[in-house]
Amino acid sequence: MGAETADFPLVAQAARLIRITNGKKTDSVELLTSRPPEQLAALDWLQLNRQSWGIESGLHQRLDVSHLDDLSRVRKPRSMLFMGMFRRLSNSLCMHWISKQPRSHHKTTTDFFSVMNAHHHRYAFRSLFAARPSFSCPS
Repeated sequence: MGAETADFPLVAQAARLIRITNGKKTDSVELLTSRPPEQLAALDWLQLNRQSWGIESGLHQRLDVSHLDDLSRVRKPRSMLFMGMFRRLSNSLCMHWISKQPRSHHKTTTDFFSVMNAHHHRYAFRSLFAARPSFSCPS
C-alpha cells in the first residue's frame, strides 16, 4: 500500500498555533497541510489561517447578530435558501448604506435597520428597482 491514498493525502506540514489573549484562556489550534514548505511558507500559512477567520468574524457575525441567523427555526431546505439569500441581500444593502454615511466607521446594522424602519423600507426597495440606486434619505 502506498504512502498516500485518495482518502488520506500525505501530510507535508503540521503546526500548532497558541493564541494568548488578555484575560482569556489560552487557545491552541493544530493545522495540517499536504503542501510542502516550498509551496507554502510558514508566514503565508499563518496569513491564510487569519484570513479564514475574516469570514467568521465578518459576514457570519453580522448575519448571526443582526438577523439572528443561528436562532432561525426555518428547517425546509428551499425556505432556508431563500431566507439566507434575503439575509445576505439585506446585509449587502446595509454595507452599501454604511459606506455612504458620514462617519461610517461608527454606523452599525442596527442603525441601518432603524433608518429603513423609519422610512418603511421604501429606500431599500427603491435601491433594488431604481436605474440609479441611492440611499440618500431626506432629513
